[in-house]
Amino acid sequence: MSSTDPDDIEALDRKYVMRPWTHPKGEPVIIAKAKGCTVWDVNGKEYLDLTAGYFVNNAGHCHPRIAAAVTKQVNEVLQVSGKHGTIPMVKLAQKLIGLAPKSVHKAFFSTGGSEANEVALKMARQYTKKPDIAYLANGYHGLTLGSLEVTASEKYRESAAKPLGKDNYAIPIPYVYRSKSGTPAGAVAEALDGLERLFDSHPNTAAIIAEPIQAVGGLAPPAEWWAAVDKIRKERGILLIADEVQTGLGRTGKMFACEHYGLLPDILVGGKGLSGGVGSLAVTCASDEIVKPFFGGTTPTSGGNAVSAAGGLAMIEAIIDERLVENAAAMGRHFTEAAWALKDPWIGDVRFIGLLGGIELVADRNSKAVLGKTELAKVKDHLHDQGMLITISGLHGNVLRLQPPLSITAAQIDQFIAALKTTLTAVRGS
Repeated sequence: MSSTDPDDIEALDRKYVMRPWTHPKGEPVIIAKAKGCTVWDVNGKEYLDLTAGYFVNNAGHCHPRIAAAVTKQVNEVLQVSGKHGTIPMVKLAQKLIGLAPKSVHKAFFSTGGSEANEVALKMARQYTKKPDIAYLANGYHGLTLGSLEVTASEKYRESAAKPLGKDNYAIPIPYVYRSKSGTPAGAVAEALDGLERLFDSHPNTAAIIAEPIQAVGGLAPPAEWWAAVDKIRKERGILLIADEVQTGLGRTGKMFACEHYGLLPDILVGGKGLSGGVGSLAVTCASDEIVKPFFGGTTPTSGGNAVSAAGGLAMIEAIIDERLVENAAAMGRHFTEAAWALKDPWIGDVRFIGLLGGIELVADRNSKAVLGKTELAKVKDHLHDQGMLITISGLHGNVLRLQPPLSITAAQIDQFIAALKTTLTAVRGS
């Protein structure tokens, strides 16, 4: 069928395309056009994309600089053997190492965040000759079998339909809003209590893998917690793997989220937006010392794809030249102030570090009871009807996850806030 009729396209989608999620009302949206922070479906309906194409279009959809770089590269080199290289791949590696913390020196390219994290786990285990990996409670690091072993969500872990390895274990993370004390200092103390004993019980720990700021739920640990954990792990010879797949490339108002805490990871992982939205590209960066004994087995077939690398290089240059990292920091503050200004009884907490974070919805502010699934579904549906693309995440599944392109404006945020005000009032009264 060659028809481009919207009904025909949607029918083909239902017949032939398989997705990992059940479809809420109005989804899936079949996108026909995208520009900046806006997308249009096959029926011409306009949406403000608060997901950045599922967290990949940091510079915005179809950025002209990225499109030009990719178009040029398509006519030069598409892909070569992983044994060799291309000009954009080499230049992208140089750019990344120049921007990353000074503790990493070389880049290994792969095709996605899960794969890049598995490379990082392999590096850590080969270097330390130890099997155990510590990960943070509520942590997410991918859906392949190896990365699932360091992903906290039982729902995702159970998708493997087989027992996962027992060499890995979770460590507590401060969740200030839901801590017993409700204060940063108290939350830090709660999370650190017993941590050294936990490490004592796992003497064969190779590394801690962690997002410096957790994308799921927008949890940013207080600096005091990261300082303590970093000190403890260094004293024990435990490596730090910083998963910056979602938090990197300007998302948090810094080029990398590590910068908020002064962390110097032994291994740093990037992905999602790394290609500028063009194809699949991810990277595992490590120190010269860790790279020296590393044996990867082979190179991923499409790792460092020339077209994706050209798109990624143009994306990084665009966010620097257009000061989108600074815009992310400013718009995160605007999001926070605008959401709190609603004074809505269902808004329990607002958490943004740059444009990473979200709004936690509760049924009661005093008890902090999680808003029910029925109400949450209605909130999402109502926002969708008003042309807002969002996702819902968090430890309790009650956080409106808001990670738009870094180019979003205050006016567009205000547009979302107005829709949210109408939505919460309507759902509460239904």
